[in-house]
Amino acid sequence: MTRIVGTFHHRLVASPAYLDCRGIPIKPADLAHHACLRHRYPTTGKLEAWPLRQDRMAGTIEPPATVVASALEPLISMAEAGLGIVSLPDFVLYEHLRTGHLVPVLSDHTEHSGVFRLLWPSSPYLSPKLRVFIEFMTANLFPPK
Repeated sequence: MTRIVGTFHHRLVASPAYLDCRGIPIKPADLAHHACLRHRYPTTGKLEAWPLRQDRMAGTIEPPATVVASALEPLISMAEAGLGIVSLPDFVLYEHLRTGHLVPVLSDHTEHSGVFRLLWPSSPYLSPKLRVFIEFMTANLFPPK
């Protein structure tokens, strides 16, 4: 069984302190001169592509991998500490953007969205615990904008 919880977009973000020190990238090619905090998929070992477009041409640009992590939380912490720019789904960034600990960069150049789905084994009956979990995730993962 499956249920669509919401849609998400990848955002490039950095701390205001990092941008004050290193400057704000204006175009995707500027990332070559920045510290880029990259996510590596733990199951495949591949670096997650940063979905950027340059000069109205869609595609991915390969930024440098200054730091690599296989979990999102350390990447967020490093970005907040002013160690670089990170590309992550917006649903993990809402609170950090709201508080101003992280700010978006290159917003006009990001081009990726996806659908977040919950999946569970098919069964004639949905357990009460699973039902509550699905309702909680649906209500809280993608807060209204």
